[in-house]
Amino acid sequence: MTSLRSDAQAGHSRAPRTPPAVQPLLPDLAIEQLQSLLQVRSWTLAEWFAMADQRGFLAPAASVPLFMEAALKYPEHREALLRLAGRRGQYLAEQNPEWAQLRRIGSRRDELWLSPDPNDRTAWFDYIRTVDPELASEELEIAWDDEPTANRLHFLDHLEVGLGEHDHTLLERALDDPAVRVRERAIQLLRQLPRSPFASRMVTRAKSWVRLETKPLRPRLAVRLPGSLDDLAFRDGIEDVHYKNKGIRRWWLRQVVTATPLTLWESMAGSPREALTIPIEKQWRTVMIESWTAATVLQKNTAWASAFLERDGRTTDRRIVAIADPRERVEYIVAGHADEYLLGVDGSALLDGIDRPWPLAVAEKLLNALENEAMEHAATGEDLGIHSRHSHFSTLRSVQARFPFEAIPLLRSAASRTSDPGWQQAFTDSAVNIEQRRLRLDVLRSHR
Repeated sequence: MTSLRSDAQAGHSRAPRTPPAVQPLLPDLAIEQLQSLLQVRSWTLAEWFAMADQRGFLAPAASVPLFMEAALKYPEHREALLRLAGRRGQYLAEQNPEWAQLRRIGSRRDELWLSPDPNDRTAWFDYIRTVDPELASEELEIAWDDEPTANRLHFLDHLEVGLGEHDHTLLERALDDPAVRVRERAIQLLRQLPRSPFASRMVTRAKSWVRLETKPLRPRLAVRLPGSLDDLAFRDGIEDVHYKNKGIRRWWLRQVVTATPLTLWESMAGSPREALTIPIEKQWRTVMIESWTAATVLQKNTAWASAFLERDGRTTDRRIVAIADPRERVEYIVAGHADEYLLGVDGSALLDGIDRPWPLAVAEKLLNALENEAMEHAATGEDLGIHSRHSHFSTLRSVQARFPFEAIPLLRSAASRTSDPGWQQAFTDSAVNIEQRRLRLDVLRSHR
């Protein structure tokens, strides 16, 4: 195995925050509050860490061991905690074998990758994928032939973070792997990369199988499938098997269209919205639409997701909704298109990924829906039921974590208007918890 690139090179791809000359130390009160939030895995932690990072805080020397232990215990917040632990935390990780997984760039990271301990290797690989995914891919490619099948599959499973053009060569190599599961995983990843050689081959197939016909009346997509597949098609994961008894040729088409860059269909139809309305031969239309849906999810194409949302509204696949442009989702909610289902699972998909805190107009829409639920529940005279606060536990937790501070008086007003004691308490508690959020952030804002 050749030597790794230098630490400086490895860190170059990430644009780190620029800390002040002397970084402020976290006040004791902020540390206590953070510990409390971690213990309950609060939904507000992302907001707290973002503020701490923005202000350039470091943990005081005496508390650094606590932050290192927390980084082990709460892997979902590991990087944020290690940033707060700073260089002192990295020094301690050098001295303590139990913290080897917490070593980062500039901290003998080569020893982690060359370690016989799979946890060390995975920790190094996962971290480098966040700051320099190209380096991680290069190192895996160097080690590829020496890795047992289980390891090859394991590291492919960890390529999702930072997946990009730098992974093309490695994944093309994996297509020829002797292990079926490794080949299948490589194909799953390549379907997410619309600029890869794999994608180019799919475009070639799709162009020969699906063509734009401009006559006799209006443009339409016509499908002409081959009678058999060549060896290269099998290599690219186009399976020669039946799919749910719907016919082998439909299955071929589904696999190819799912793996084809969506830009091909835009070039034929003009735009995602036009592609979704262009006539398609009747026997192929369902397969094409379902395959475009899968491709939108795999390629995380916001333009196509927005087109699906505009066309299908509430019936849009929830995986698609979460990909649509957050600004367009906000406009969709504020315009009232989701009023009837904002509190359901379809509505929660609309809210996923919208920057926190949510816009006040979105908060007002959601609060109005909750007030309607409170009225419905008050009319039942019962404590439990489908309209009770208990049925909206997750939504109320989102309210407390994501509503803007300007919504506090709105929640208090809602509490005063509702006649149901349970909902009164829910609105009041939400206002109190949002106020506590504000106070916790004020501790960080006001400290010099």
